[in-house]
Amino acid sequence: MSTLPSLSSEAAGLTALDEAGAAQNPVVPLSLSMFLIGTGEVIASPMMLEMAQTFDVSSARVAWLPGVYALTYASLGPLLGPFSDRFGRKALLVPGLIGLGVSMSATALSASFIGACCTCAVGGACAGAIQPNALAIINDSVDEARQPDVTGKVFLGLTSSFVIVPAVGGLLAAHVDWRVPYFLMAGACFVAAAMVARLRVRSAVRPASAALFSTFRRAFELPFMRLRFAVSFLWLGICIGLGALFAEALRRRFGLSTQAVGVWTGFFGFAVLLGNLLMDRARRLFGSHFRVLLYGSLATIVGAAVVDVLPPLPIYLLVPAGLAWGLGYGMAGPAHHFMVASSAADVRGTVVAINASILNSGLMAVTLIAGRVLDQTGVELLVAGLLGVQLVGVGLMLLLPRTRGLAPVAPSR
Repeated sequence: MSTLPSLSSEAAGLTALDEAGAAQNPVVPLSLSMFLIGTGEVIASPMMLEMAQTFDVSSARVAWLPGVYALTYASLGPLLGPFSDRFGRKALLVPGLIGLGVSMSATALSASFIGACCTCAVGGACAGAIQPNALAIINDSVDEARQPDVTGKVFLGLTSSFVIVPAVGGLLAAHVDWRVPYFLMAGACFVAAAMVARLRVRSAVRPASAALFSTFRRAFELPFMRLRFAVSFLWLGICIGLGALFAEALRRRFGLSTQAVGVWTGFFGFAVLLGNLLMDRARRLFGSHFRVLLYGSLATIVGAAVVDVLPPLPIYLLVPAGLAWGLGYGMAGPAHHFMVASSAADVRGTVVAINASILNSGLMAVTLIAGRVLDQTGVELLVAGLLGVQLVGVGLMLLLPRTRGLAPVAPSR
């Protein structure tokens, strides 16, 4: 018979922090780790034209790079979750950051497009060890009352990459070389690895006899978890994919230069960042994380339709639409992550890894489809179809429980 775990019983399964570790603030190293995950997803976005010229392929084909990154992330991420639950978060997080830095340097030094695809694949595998563990540390080591606030702050790292990387990357690609942002990212990965290595966190104590992959079954047995995973792919995963195509869509629809695309993509990322900051306030305003998720997801769909599907509109209409898109994404994305992670009980590492891989499957699907059909269908038709998929995800969202709470622990078998 399942029982509802209390904070005290869950804390009993955690190792105590030593005095130095208790005083540490995990926000900065975890935010930087999330920043690097976001950078890996969008770093090529404002530089597709320059990279296409280097590799002698079409700019649409360059969209395969984030797609390959997401493919290996989605494939390997779930396999790393049980290892995280067994051996600890840092045991995967630190090597993942180092490996991501090496892969980014190798991408910049690639002599061919195939070589760049291979190095991005390695980067995606490393990313599979970073994001799930960074998020799981929050729920493992932070008091429940502070978790929503800390989650929003850590996600600032992810969304600030949408502000900084497109703007800076576009400027550097236009005036210096597209390889420079990759080298800067590699250096940041090594700094983040050093910071995380010094971070002391709580870790769940698991029985030595527990089967390494038995947590997969337990994760999918949690109430409503399969439905949450479906929403992750159909709404948030597709939303992330559309964000990765934002810059290329602007260039094709409005004929913007690389530098201008970087500025406008940075504006969109700033809106997402602002949404992260407002997530907890929106939760208090609307009354629940579920309402933040629902209203934010609808705002992303309406905003994307105005910017990417409707006939080009005046700037005074495009700016509010892009703002609504970014704010909705910035508030609803962390709300969904928080609801998933806080419902994961004692298999949190596995659940967060599966969820992150599902999200990257959405990114992979969008970018690979775009690389295949964007030149034939155009931006409008492709985005309209993807928004239809997102509406299906919103429909499934309505079947989720309206309140957030710890799910019953699935019985061990």
